[in-house]
Amino acid sequence: MSWAPDRDPSASFRRLEKLLLMLRFFPRFPRQAGAWPKYEYLKPWIAALDPAAVIDVGANAGQFCYLARRLWPDARIVAIEPSQRLCRRLRAGCGGDSRVRIECCAASDRDGEATLFVTRDDQNSSLLPPSAEFAAERPGDGLAGEETVATRRLDGLLDGVRGPLFLKVDVQGAELAVLRGAGDRLDDAITLIVEAPFERAYDGASDFAAIYEFLTGRGFVYEGSLTQLASRRTGRVRQEDAVFTRASSRG
Repeated sequence: MSWAPDRDPSASFRRLEKLLLMLRFFPRFPRQAGAWPKYEYLKPWIAALDPAAVIDVGANAGQFCYLARRLWPDARIVAIEPSQRLCRRLRAGCGGDSRVRIECCAASDRDGEATLFVTRDDQNSSLLPPSAEFAAERPGDGLAGEETVATRRLDGLLDGVRGPLFLKVDVQGAELAVLRGAGDRLDDAITLIVEAPFERAYDGASDFAAIYEFLTGRGFVYEGSLTQLASRRTGRVRQEDAVFTRASSRG
């Protein structure tokens, strides 16, 4: 097997490590409609949390939603996803569960409408257009179309939802707008897991530094990375699922 000097050889080892860990936790995974959650969410400290509500912003096909139902059987779940196609999959998989409310819109810092840039890999769709870095890192992906979607402030979407809240935000570069739109409801959050980019994969995207500054300014403590995604070409970290908690919630 030849090695290309512009590729990071550790990428293959990371894929193998992930496969082995997924096999280890296979019996505990919800396996529904092909929507598999990230195995990192099975960490004991996460399962030990007791949120009254779980807010899944950027629910995609329901990967985290399915897992949340098993981790916290008494919690209410609000799943927010702008793609109409993915919303239909969410409703098919979770629509019959009275604990789950599905909102087919994009959480943001304003109410209105926006363009959803739909990529061939729907996990990379965003309210922000893909950048040149996106194309260089993901040559097999790219725009597949555009869709007009409704935008809602997150605090408005949480009317009637009581805390404490577990908030997961994965919206491909638009995370800071979601957090700003949470308003005072951030005070009800005990734990946030926020996708925080280090690369500029989307034009106008927020980055780790801006997210860190915003959340620590609101009284949260950065506890490190739940998982990181590195470049297959260079090995540099492209993004991470950053963990923020209230100091008072640590046990």
